[in-house]
Amino acid sequence: MSKVKIEGNASGTGTLTISAPNTNTDRTLTLPDGAGEILTDASTLSSSNLSGALPALDGSALTGISGGKVLQVVQTATTSGTSSTSSTWAATNLTLNITPSSTSSKVYVSVSGGMNGWAGSAATTDQRGGLKIYRKIGSGSFAELESSQSGQQVQYSRGGVYMPLSINYLDSPATTSQVTYTLYMRRESGTLTFSVIRDNNNQGQIIAMEIAG
Repeated sequence: MSKVKIEGNASGTGTLTISAPNTNTDRTLTLPDGAGEILTDASTLSSSNLSGALPALDGSALTGISGGKVLQVVQTATTSGTSSTSSTWAATNLTLNITPSSTSSKVYVSVSGGMNGWAGSAATTDQRGGLKIYRKIGSGSFAELESSQSGQQVQYSRGGVYMPLSINYLDSPATTSQVTYTLYMRRESGTLTFSVIRDNNNQGQIIAMEIAG
């Protein structure tokens, strides 16, 4: 039969006390068959001593991170276009709803697809059209995001043109109400007929990602 020996330290003056818990159940503590130290919550364990498979981590349960986590991703797409000859900003059919989980969250909005303009072969002046992201919070009204950062413009002198569409914007809505992002367009000059049309993958889309603040 192997034995258990408790040996004191000749240089120490303290008393090591082994206390039993308040339990009515018989339990057995099995010591490892190897030399080493018993770890406590005050111990330091080198990462080189870790082995085996670690458990799967759920990103939503991470703590101690100041921000930058992607909390949710929402996408909407359409394969049909929206046409307009309006000189004022008008909504297209590219729209998306997302509800942030915190007022400190940011929302990264990405719009992609294509845009098509037609002025006719008889046009003699430059034709211009623009695209812009608008936002609505809850039941409020739509308002444009900063045009210098979210707008895209196409310009040509006559006939038609097709251009790939890509608009990206990092928004700070500061709300936990539903937020609606919609692509708007307008004719800025000439007799432009402007359309948002599908791209080579047969769709235009909006993607919104909530980023932890």
